[in-house]
Amino acid sequence: MIAYFTRRQLFVHPIQYWFVATTLVYFSCLLVVLYGAVFLPMAQPLDSPSVSWEERSRIAAQILELNMRVWPWLLVTFLGLLLHSMYFMHRIAGPLYRFATLFRSIGAGHLHQRARLRKHDYLHREARDFNAMLDYLEQNMALLHRHGTAVAQTYEDTVRPIQQQSSNQLNAALQTLEGDISRLQLCVAAFKPQEAPPSLSQLPLEFADRATEEPPARLKAA
Repeated sequence: MIAYFTRRQLFVHPIQYWFVATTLVYFSCLLVVLYGAVFLPMAQPLDSPSVSWEERSRIAAQILELNMRVWPWLLVTFLGLLLHSMYFMHRIAGPLYRFATLFRSIGAGHLHQRARLRKHDYLHREARDFNAMLDYLEQNMALLHRHGTAVAQTYEDTVRPIQQQSSNQLNAALQTLEGDISRLQLCVAAFKPQEAPPSLSQLPLEFADRATEEPPARLKAA
């Protein structure tokens, strides 16, 4: 199932600020080059005392006319580049934000969480590979948890009659083994594989590679 999202925040990752700042720097460099290549050579004769007032008036009129032609288009170009850069970074920053949230959730032991991206986001392939890794890890952790529980139960069923008839040395060894099994169970219990059916917010991301998939539901996420 593909989960669709609507954006609630304009900036969700520091890389968006960096990209907008880079766009501003590039545009400022373009203005400096344009001024040095076009406007500065036209304005230099105005400082020459040998240029007549008529010539200065003509040069000033040319500069004003060029300003009226160039600056509106430069402003439109800058706004277009800025909007495009923000839209482009939206499609990268959104997945990065969700990946960071997912990393923290997995670090807390919640292996049932999955990466869910918007339809037009980038990094869909990375999200699919990451979800496949989580599926494999969750299955193995669940299997390890079941085996650990079975080993602990078998240990209790086997050890009780032995402890009643064995020596103190054997009892100490059995108690050490029991402690090791308990610590193993605690380590496995730190990860929480999903046992109940997932809620709608926990469904894994699948990609529309087959034409047999039904139209997806529309969800909202931060």
